[in-house]
Amino acid sequence: MQARTMTDQYFDGHTINVYFDDEHWLAHFVEMPEISAFSSTPENALRELQIAWGLVKTDYIEQGESVPLDSHVERKAA
Repeated sequence: MQARTMTDQYFDGHTINVYFDDEHWLAHFVEMPEISAFSSTPENALRELQIAWGLVKTDYIEQGESVPLDSHVERKAA
């Protein structure tokens, strides 16, 4: 199994794993593995994960909750 781990500005500093399972490329958050996406290419899996993350963030905001931030992201004082 091939695997890649990365952090990306599109994912607010969260760590993303991308790997090929038996049939598809899977991308998911290391810190929140329930947020995931799959596709026939790693690039498309990452694009789909971007869409999913946007929807998850919107849901948090609409529910009046804070969007989970990665613990490695430096936070600026308000």
